[in-house]
Amino acid sequence: MSISYWLDQTLASSAATPKNYDIVVVGGGIAGLSTAYWLQRHDPHLKIAVLEKNLVGSGASGRNAGFVTCGSTEHFIKLQDQFGLEKATEIWKFSEDNRKLLLEHVIQDSADAVDFRPTGSCTVAPSAAHWEKYQAIGAVMRTQGLDVQEVGPQDLERDYGVTGFDGGIQYAGDGYVHPIKLLQHLRGKLDIAIFENTEVFSISEKSGKQTVRTDQGVFVAEKLILTLNAYLPLVLKEFTKIITPGRGQILVTEPLPEFVKGPCYLTKHLCYFRQLPTGHLLIGGFRNLSVEKENTYADETTPLIQDALFSFVKNHFRYGKEAKISYQWSGIMGFSPDGQMLLGALPNNTNIHIMAGCSGHGMGLSFNAARTLVRGLFGEAIPSHLDIRRFKF
Repeated sequence: MSISYWLDQTLASSAATPKNYDIVVVGGGIAGLSTAYWLQRHDPHLKIAVLEKNLVGSGASGRNAGFVTCGSTEHFIKLQDQFGLEKATEIWKFSEDNRKLLLEHVIQDSADAVDFRPTGSCTVAPSAAHWEKYQAIGAVMRTQGLDVQEVGPQDLERDYGVTGFDGGIQYAGDGYVHPIKLLQHLRGKLDIAIFENTEVFSISEKSGKQTVRTDQGVFVAEKLILTLNAYLPLVLKEFTKIITPGRGQILVTEPLPEFVKGPCYLTKHLCYFRQLPTGHLLIGGFRNLSVEKENTYADETTPLIQDALFSFVKNHFRYGKEAKISYQWSGIMGFSPDGQMLLGALPNNTNIHIMAGCSGHGMGLSFNAARTLVRGLFGEAIPSHLDIRRFKF
């Protein structure tokens, strides 16, 4: 996202005729396409362009585990400690609404086409102390109308194929999806211009309009929306101390017999896993083994974490000893200081709007967050825990 003198001179001719739009969205992942969707629903006459540095879904949206979940039991505990029970429940239900909106507006009757499965999810207790804590929080969650239940060691072995754990909390509402198929399906619902392989070099304002310089020419718009998550600080330096990159690594085995019911969390290792409809076992996490090194923009896997992932497969899963590696990859997440997304207009330029800081919950939040952002753009209030104005720039 920088440009040399030589490239600038070479590309100068392409800037002679700017491309004009009402709104330009930068970022072609789940956040960007969702934002375009809600903008289009708000006003079908808006002229909208989405700019994507690579291909749609090339970033974190196409590199995650495909969880459409509210998060783990441990996540709810942290929310309650941070915000109190009422707000924690509100945040959890925001993710519930995200799933419902995806089903209503995007997936509809095409669940098989996007590999969507409403399986529920489970958080595994790694020790007796954790199990006692999870049982207590499960009871609290039920008082808030959240559909959770306890599962024992036999249930974990039967439904999730893992052994050696005391129990877990199962949440009925969650599921999983093929993230790229979902994005392609969403893209098919958009009547907008999408410019792939278009890298943004700079943003400026002239005569009240936003000018975006790219390697494919200049785009001019009344409003600009940046849905770049971890990469936002590379475009707007004032976010360097607010958005932190965090690399996540994933391993997928060759197909195994079906034995994992749905998404599962083991937060002791920041670990998560599921089985694909094809039988491939997917597992990610263990970034806690090297947090400092994993706070990076470098898109690469490391032996330390990949070995830990495969060792977990070998030692804790039914069929794990026979498993063979099929894929290994990484993706870059964007974390905010309080673990909540940032939505809203820049304080110093209300024509530039932001969605960033998904903090590992992009698939579970972005469709609803995009609706919230678009409503905020047109005058509605943004919930306080998401409002960008809670931070100082």
